[in-house]
Amino acid sequence: MAYIPLIARVDSLPPLPESVLKIESLYAKGDPEIEDIVSIIEADPSLTADILAKVNAPFYGFSKSIISILQAVTLFGSTQIRSIVLASALNRGFDIDLSPYDLTTLEFSKISTMQSELIFQWYMGIDIDIARNLTPIAFLMETGKILIAKDIIESNKTEEFLADLLAYNDISYVENIHAMMTSAQINALIFEHLNLNDTFYESMKYLDNEHSAPSHIADIVTALRVVRSAIDVREQLTEASLAKAVTILEENSLNVDNFLRVVKRIKIKYLE
Repeated sequence: MAYIPLIARVDSLPPLPESVLKIESLYAKGDPEIEDIVSIIEADPSLTADILAKVNAPFYGFSKSIISILQAVTLFGSTQIRSIVLASALNRGFDIDLSPYDLTTLEFSKISTMQSELIFQWYMGIDIDIARNLTPIAFLMETGKILIAKDIIESNKTEEFLADLLAYNDISYVENIHAMMTSAQINALIFEHLNLNDTFYESMKYLDNEHSAPSHIADIVTALRVVRSAIDVREQLTEASLAKAVTILEENSLNVDNFLRVVKRIKIKYLE
């Protein structure tokens, strides 16, 4: 029963580094000053090195290397840097091999970046505060796939898993078949284990079951579902994936044209 070792792996994850906890405490108080974020990151050499490596990924398309944390925070903004910080901290506890999803680590990072940037740009026109909260959650939304992939590899079922992804075209369904859990359910456990704020945990808890979401989290869950439909590990802003996203938008009386305008910008930046 795959869910037993998956839960055990979540329970064995180390706590977030002190530097990350300090940054999260800043966000808990409101929108932090850039100088405060920079000073905390620069005091952690490992975190500094990891962030500089991530922001210099080729898919961002910068013509010159980013050589300082101040430069990174200024270019990316504090909300996106928070996402990168959290992802860096989580990934320290994982041996990342996403071959069961037919993905490289770089491709996985690009998808996470696209998801977070799409949700930020789109939701800034709806609710700025929610946009800031949604961005790091979207950036981490696929983290559970790292643990599922590890379980699939150790079970020698990579080819079978890949075949089912192609056959069913429903990632959560295939994850349930093979791991008895979806990546969203695993994320909920991870976020709860690491004591991230309740929005992280609750949004993942209801991501696969939107109709059960309490009213205070429903809009966030809907927004995440829209973005996950438009961009996932199999399809990124394709005609088919956008059709799924538009269906969710229409069901929830959200403006389709505004969303598609942002989609166009993201496609130009990352896919064209």
